[in-house]
Amino acid sequence: MRLRLSCLLLLLPGLLSAQSFSEWLLHPSLSSATLVMENYSIQSNSFRTGTLAMLSAGFGNAGSPFRVNVSYDILSSKFITCEAVWQPTIGFGVHVGMQKMFFMTETTFSPTSMGMVGYSQAISYLAGYSGDMTGINSRSRDVGISLQGGLWPQDAYALVNYNIGVFNGNGYSFRDNNRAKDIQARIIIQPIWNLKFSFGGMYGHYNLPETGELAARHRFSCGFWLEDGKWFVRGENIYGITSDIRSNGTMAMAGWWFHPRLLLAGRVDRFQRDLSLPESTSTRADLCFSHLLTQDGSICYRIQYRHTFYSDPAVKDTDGLTLCLSFSFRRSL
Repeated sequence: MRLRLSCLLLLLPGLLSAQSFSEWLLHPSLSSATLVMENYSIQSNSFRTGTLAMLSAGFGNAGSPFRVNVSYDILSSKFITCEAVWQPTIGFGVHVGMQKMFFMTETTFSPTSMGMVGYSQAISYLAGYSGDMTGINSRSRDVGISLQGGLWPQDAYALVNYNIGVFNGNGYSFRDNNRAKDIQARIIIQPIWNLKFSFGGMYGHYNLPETGELAARHRFSCGFWLEDGKWFVRGENIYGITSDIRSNGTMAMAGWWFHPRLLLAGRVDRFQRDLSLPESTSTRADLCFSHLLTQDGSICYRIQYRHTFYSDPAVKDTDGLTLCLSFSFRRSL
């Protein structure tokens, strides 16, 4: 599958009148997110700094079903979102281009809003981040076409939300690198306004680095989240098949807003890299304090403590502290 951004841009003038196209182009909604993290290892008495900086723009006229979303990672100098969206109704929409993978639900929350520093181990190893077992590091992005929508809408939510799509499976690249396609799907059931259940999966393949041969890249997830504004509980399990290795990760998280700007959250995160090897299991326990310095949360700092348990007796447990500063803004021109 080869999806060309130039072809999408050529279609825009035909979809919009000259006047509306000018308004569409000159009045985008802009946003940015910057995170600076300082990690301290208690055992080694060492520091490690991490930074994330992203700019995003959304182009679309008010009331129009058509829009284009673009996000750019400043540090890696890469586009991480580049999609055209047509959403004529709440129940049906089409997304074409580079978009976020959706077979799991934890990454529904951005790094600036999830209430912790960093995603779970299962996301890192099975969802296309830096530690992914396939070697594909694409910040959980892929290029393809998907259908998304909400069914049986209520006052402020839909009882069922669905996502289904076909993707290259080649990360950031718009050019395919094998004959296989990755199929992703997810359904979210929301029986009441503050409770959701999710079920998702991906049936895909990737090229083995050693031989270039196709190998399995299958993922299956289920999760839930419950919140009432002052507290929340979330959980998710992700099962993965990477070539001939079967893995499983489970995450449970709870948080309490004991003040409108103060959050205390905890998370237990267990991942077994190879289900045939009990010693390949690691478990993290995180405790995080967040302080929103502005009412809208655009400036925030977090202090997080982490203890990691290893099942392998040859590997010692570790402890660490993280200070994270986040800055974000959103504006429509």
